[in-house]
Amino acid sequence: MEKKIQSYLEGKLPENEQAALLEWLREEEHKQTFDSEKARWWKERKLSREGRIADLGQVRLRERLKEKQQLKRSARLLNWYRYAAIALLVMGLSGAAFVYNNYFNTELQLTQIHTELGQMSTVILPDGSKIWVNADTKLTYNNQYGIQNRAIQVQGEAYFEVARNLKDPFIVDLGAIQVKVTGTQFGISNYDDLNEMNVVLEEGSVEIQSASDELIVKLKPEELAVFNKKTNTIHTMKVKSAHYTSWKDGILNIFELPLDQLVVKLERRYNQKFEVDPLVKDLPYTFSIEGESLAEVIHLIERISPVKAQQEGNVIKFKYMKH
Repeated sequence: MEKKIQSYLEGKLPENEQAALLEWLREEEHKQTFDSEKARWWKERKLSREGRIADLGQVRLRERLKEKQQLKRSARLLNWYRYAAIALLVMGLSGAAFVYNNYFNTELQLTQIHTELGQMSTVILPDGSKIWVNADTKLTYNNQYGIQNRAIQVQGEAYFEVARNLKDPFIVDLGAIQVKVTGTQFGISNYDDLNEMNVVLEEGSVEIQSASDELIVKLKPEELAVFNKKTNTIHTMKVKSAHYTSWKDGILNIFELPLDQLVVKLERRYNQKFEVDPLVKDLPYTFSIEGESLAEVIHLIERISPVKAQQEGNVIKFKYMKH
C-alpha cells in the first residue's frame, strides 16, 4: 500500500486504483498509515525541491555572468561600428544606413514562462527581480527587458519581489489595467476563467493605472485591489496580505469560498478535474492546505459538509449527500 500511496502523491496512480485508494482512506484506521507515508514523501519532496532551486540558482548565476561578458563584447563592437559608420559616411550614406539597420534596429523577441497545472516555479529576471509563478500561469517579456524597459505580462497568478529602480519603473500588464512599481513586494491574480483580477500589496507601494496610463488607485501595504472585468470597476480593502500570497510557500488559504470556486483552485494545485452538483455549489469553505494530499482535502470537505465525492473516470464529482 505504501507504493500505491507514493504513486498517488506523485500523480502516477492509475485512475481505477485512485478510486480504490479513496475508498480505502475512508476507514479511520487506514489514515495513520497514509499520514505517515505522506509526511515522509513530503519531506523528501521538499528536500529535493530545495536542491533543484539551488541548482537553478547556479545556472542563472552562470547565465547572468555570460550576459555581462556579452554586454562587454557588445560595447567593444559598438565602438567599432561607430568608427565604421564614420568611414562609411565618406563612402556614401547608403552604407551607413546599412550598418544602422542591421545593428541598431534589433527585432524584438519574446520570452515566455509557462507553468502547467499542479506546478509552481521561481524566476529571476535580468534586473534581479524575483517572481514566484503559480500553477497554470504565463509570464511574457521581451529581449529589451532591463535595457529599455521593465515590462512584463501576466496571465495567471504570480508574486513579485521587484528590484528597486526609480528611473525605470516595473510594469505588469494585465490587459485592462497596469500595475506600476519601482521596487516592492506584491501579488497578482489574473486568470482568464475568473471575472476578477486581484492585486495585493505586501511591502512598498504600487500604482494601478488604466490601459491609457491614467492613475486609478495607489495601494498601501496590506491593501487589496479587486478589479471586475465585466463592469470595469475597482474597489480596495484592508486585508492580511499573507492570506493571498502564502501559496508561494506551499500554503493555500481558503476563506468563505463557495465550492464551485474552491474546486478551481484544487484543479490548479492537484491537476485534477472536478464537477460540482448545483445543490452544493454555493456551500462556503474556510480552511488551509499545506502539505495535504488531494485525498485528505476531499476527506475534510466530506466531513464538514453534506457532500460526497465520487470518482468517475478522470473526474471527481461532488454530490449532495444528506448526513
